[in-house]
Amino acid sequence: MEPWPNLDVLEQYIAPARVDRVDGVLRSRLGSVTAVFEDIFDPHNVAACVRTCEAYGLQDLHWIFNKHSMRTSSSVAKSADQWVDMHRYSSTTDAVRELKSQGFAILVSDLQATDTLETLPLPAKTAIVVGNAHDGISDEMRQLADARYILPMWGFVQSYNLSVALALTLQGVVPRRRNELAQRGLSGDLPMDRMWQIRRKWLEFGMTHPELIRRQHGDMEPTL
Repeated sequence: MEPWPNLDVLEQYIAPARVDRVDGVLRSRLGSVTAVFEDIFDPHNVAACVRTCEAYGLQDLHWIFNKHSMRTSSSVAKSADQWVDMHRYSSTTDAVRELKSQGFAILVSDLQATDTLETLPLPAKTAIVVGNAHDGISDEMRQLADARYILPMWGFVQSYNLSVALALTLQGVVPRRRNELAQRGLSGDLPMDRMWQIRRKWLEFGMTHPELIRRQHGDMEPTL
């Protein structure tokens, strides 16, 4: 396991068990799998999706607001939103352009698709798109997608609940990626410089005036 560049001055004020917890979660974070939410506006759906993604270890969530703004329900999110990084876009085109520039392949669900998540080749960097509960994803997103998959259903209904569909999709993708990483002796795939920046932020949660403590100790961010 690669060591941190140096000790954070805040560690002396935090219980070792909490520091270990932060480190364990952070080293298991995934940057190669992300979720993209297109015009999801119901606060309970937003919160449920954030909580699900955080539980699966995703670090980045991308939100497209063609028509709606973000609202969340703190009672459902359970503070999961503080542990992930949110990226916002004003259009589907902007979001897809940015994600593809980072090397992500765009995956969307489609009732007419022939591949399931088990048979679909898993791209090295995977962006899973979720649409809102009323309209699903936009026609533009379907046209821009790199691959389509189907979530099988054997009943009369034609769709899953939004957060359930997200959880089923992540269950079809995340374990496969983690198996790939495990073969390389890894549990996550964030680069060290990114992990270090996130770690500094996470250690500050729940502390009173952490910025003052850092200044008093002359704490400077390391160059990696």
